[in-house]
Amino acid sequence: MIIKYYIIATLLTISDEIWNLNNPRPYSFQKYYLVHWEEKDFYSQKINGQWILRKYRKTDTKLKKRLRKKYWAKLQK
Repeated sequence: MIIKYYIIATLLTISDEIWNLNNPRPYSFQKYYLVHWEEKDFYSQKINGQWILRKYRKTDTKLKKRLRKKYWAKLQK
């Protein structure tokens, strides 16, 4: 019974991490393990009521660079 709860908690955590990767936002309610988006990762003003991710930042990890590239490719469509 307890193992089922651990499996469910693990699956929910993984799905939440994936959601955070695909939907960047500067203010999150919890701390994420893979990528923590900061306010500096976004433009200073909201555009059309949405936070827009910057195209480039020097301090990015390889994962963040890949996610930015994917984000901008989706935004260009």
